Amino acid sequence: LIDRNAAPAVRDRAWYFLAKLRWQRGLLASAEQNLARIEKPLGGTLEEDHQLLRAQLLMARQDFAAAAQVLDALKGSPTAGLYAKFNLGVALIKVGDTDKGQALLDEVGQTPAPNEELRSLRDRANVALGFATLAAKKPIEARAALQRVRLTGPQSNKALLGFGWAASELNDPKLALVPWTELAARPHGDASVLEARIAVPYAFAELGAYGQ
Repeated sequence: LIDRNAAPAVRDRAWYFLAKLRWQRGLLASAEQNLARIEKPLGGTLEEDHQLLRAQLLMARQDFAAAAQVLDALKGSPTAGLYAKFNLGVALIKVGDTDKGQALLDEVGQTPAPNEELRSLRDRANVALGFATLAAKKPIEARAALQRVRLTGPQSNKALLGFGWAASELNDPKLALVPWTELAARPHGDASVLEARIAVPYAFAELGAYGQ
């Protein structure tokens, strides 16, 4: 379509989809170049997707302040709003505005999710919030967020790992052993599982159970 000089609106849409494919393949510079060729707003939900992709590319090169500006304009959207709020929450935490960032992640993490796509996003928000609050030395808040993550979803390993560390921060190694033991028994092709296999003996040592 681009090579055949399609109508400008069609060509812009082609540049967007080409950029999205490049982004999915990890070709960030090429994706940015494709987006820069778009001349006018794409209209409707496709324009929102375009702006979300712009923000993701900015975050990928650590320009969180610029990404936050793009995402802030999208957070009220009925279609792209949840994704915008999730990414905006992450971006705000990265630039140091932790209270606002955590509040946005908490909102996404408690939003009703009628389908698998939104349930997965909700889990991601709760995991991000859990580790952000752990880093801020707030283990009680971290535990509350991580408890909302499904035990069988794609984020479950990270959630179990973080929940264990939250319990450890609260000086409760016995409680930490519950998620860590579950996690350590899972297939070991995941960094969280490997970390749990180190954390389990650490928790036993904290309990004085040196034999175990």
